[in-house]
Amino acid sequence: MRPVAPRPPLPALLALLWALLPEAQVHLALEDQRLEPRIDRSKDSLLATARVEATPGEEGSHPLTCAVSLGNQRRSTQEYVTIYSFPAPNLTLSESEVPEGTEVSVECKAHAGAAVTLSWGPDGSPLPRAQTTLNATAEDDGREFLCSAMLVVAGEELHKHKTQKLSVLHGPRLDQETCPGNWTWEEDTPQTLRCQALGNPTPTLACRREGDRALLPIGDLRPVTRAISGTYVCRATSSRGAVTHEVVVNVIYRQSNLATILAVAGLIVGLAGTVGLAAYLYNRQRKIRKYKLQKAQEQAAMKLNSPP
Repeated sequence: MRPVAPRPPLPALLALLWALLPEAQVHLALEDQRLEPRIDRSKDSLLATARVEATPGEEGSHPLTCAVSLGNQRRSTQEYVTIYSFPAPNLTLSESEVPEGTEVSVECKAHAGAAVTLSWGPDGSPLPRAQTTLNATAEDDGREFLCSAMLVVAGEELHKHKTQKLSVLHGPRLDQETCPGNWTWEEDTPQTLRCQALGNPTPTLACRREGDRALLPIGDLRPVTRAISGTYVCRATSSRGAVTHEVVVNVIYRQSNLATILAVAGLIVGLAGTVGLAAYLYNRQRKIRKYKLQKAQEQAAMKLNSPP
């Protein structure tokens, strides 16, 4: 019986393997194309990476072979690599900036084989078609369109999106909702005078009082005084024109206690003066009547005592 050579201990085998790793040969190939891998060695493994530049027309599944040779031993494995082309979808607006009332066409396109959806609006619900038209209104200003594409690659769904906004030129506009026509406040209460002009481009706004053309302090938080009472004409102006809107400011104020006391005192004095004057006139008339009555009685007595 032949003697069996003793097996080297495990650390010695690892050391031998590590010494032989630099001699290992790694081969990478994509179908028939041999690649030039970069080899990174660690303690007990090798990592081979290679860069592949695919060209149009090579889409599909291709075998990738990795083979390692060490001495007279060779090991290999194979996986499939899927090459695909999936650029971002193309979202087209006939015009991205239009005056109000213009018809705009919107189209969403994607790479062949990808499913596309076009959505817009607050809820983002997709439209039944990837192409639509709309008559641009002020409500469409700033509307965002979303073009979505989905491609299935090796059983996985890939998604890409593109967005675009529509700018609608409109206005200027002043209405009751954004610029109330009647404000009534109590004096000395903190209030913010709000009046907003709508439009694209953004209008300039100035509110001037009829008569002295004093400016109304729009947008400032301040205590209200009776000095701002009056009727104002607000004018919104942009490159598209101008509109006006009338605003009436009423300030309710209460007189002070001193003013009230003075007013009451003045009323009392006035009433007293009126009563005094009336008493004086009545007494004077009474004396005049009494004097006339005495004179009449004296004349009557003289006539009776005179001889016939």
